[in-house]
Amino acid sequence: MYKHMSFSAAGLVALAGLSAGSAVAQTGTADSSRAFYLLVGTYAPADTPGIYVFRFHPATGKADLVSTVTGIENPSFLTFSPDLKYVYAVSETHGGEGGQVYAYAFDRAAGALRFLNKRRSGGDDPCNIITDATGRWLFVSNYTSGSLSVFALEKDGSLGDRVTHIQHEGHSVKPQQKSAHVHCVMPAPNNRDVFVTDLGMDEIFTYELDPATGHLADGTPPFTPVETGTGPRHLLFSPDGKFLYLIQELGGKVTVFDYKPGALAQVQTLSTVPENYHGRIWAADIHFSPDGRFLYAANRDDLNDIVTYAVDRHSGRLTYQDRIKTGGQTARNFTLSPDGKYLLVGHQNGPEIHVFHRDDVTGALTRLNDAIRVPHAVCLKMCPVD
Repeated sequence: MYKHMSFSAAGLVALAGLSAGSAVAQTGTADSSRAFYLLVGTYAPADTPGIYVFRFHPATGKADLVSTVTGIENPSFLTFSPDLKYVYAVSETHGGEGGQVYAYAFDRAAGALRFLNKRRSGGDDPCNIITDATGRWLFVSNYTSGSLSVFALEKDGSLGDRVTHIQHEGHSVKPQQKSAHVHCVMPAPNNRDVFVTDLGMDEIFTYELDPATGHLADGTPPFTPVETGTGPRHLLFSPDGKFLYLIQELGGKVTVFDYKPGALAQVQTLSTVPENYHGRIWAADIHFSPDGRFLYAANRDDLNDIVTYAVDRHSGRLTYQDRIKTGGQTARNFTLSPDGKYLLVGHQNGPEIHVFHRDDVTGALTRLNDAIRVPHAVCLKMCPVD
């Protein structure tokens, strides 16, 4: 297995003259300064709403629709800039010239997104997107192509040149792993180490970011193998930055790594599926409670549940606590409200987001009766209202 790296100072050519959607459909108002914005990415055609902006009220667990965005196909993953002034979205498409990346200015007073520009992602089916801590560089994972792109971000929040492109080459043992599949990029707290999961190769690659150029060099060591056939999917640092957590899509497992600059050491691996379970294993997502005391993991079909683990913040180790059904089909992505009171789950093959109240002492989840109507919700992001 190997990877090919290329760098381009010129980057990609801007797609001038092509139209993109703007925020529309003002339908809700807020009466509480404690509210949060909830942004939702979906699988949707470009001529229908693809990104939704809600105002979420922690006093009730309910949400009002504020605006929607059209003009982007399959905005399946979103990320905020560090200052929350901009939102970046993948357009998970393939064929021809591959997928795309979109940049929006985020008016937090109005809850509206304004299109800035877009670029080709450098591969097919981009599925994950994140900035570095400075907001200068944007990392994009191209799943089907098995590649990673880095874009410069301009001062006005727009997408600049693609400055780095890395192509992975390799495979593993399962039918879903016939080729490389880059799934997630996670910059470390030091903003130099960059960890990248390749679901098709059963590897976590380590790169070192040059903060002046956006180029990525091989880390030391250049990769960390995971158990064969488990399919590393998403990465997440503990709030204190001491541990890195991995969810494995095909193995239905969560692995804890001790993190030291440039290197990972495995601490523990737990299953996300019940004992003696024989159905389909299809793990999806992981998130911490804001206080770092609990880790939550999602399983999709056939389970469609959220698993709760207690976290030992000294060792990083996890202890299973509970699991609860999400109440929908294909629990792809979820998020916790910034105050930690709620957990919201999107369903790829369902019509709504389900809301759970969270006990901040025990970590337990209780599903509320009301749901947020969004079809094919696959990415949920929250931030405070201005």
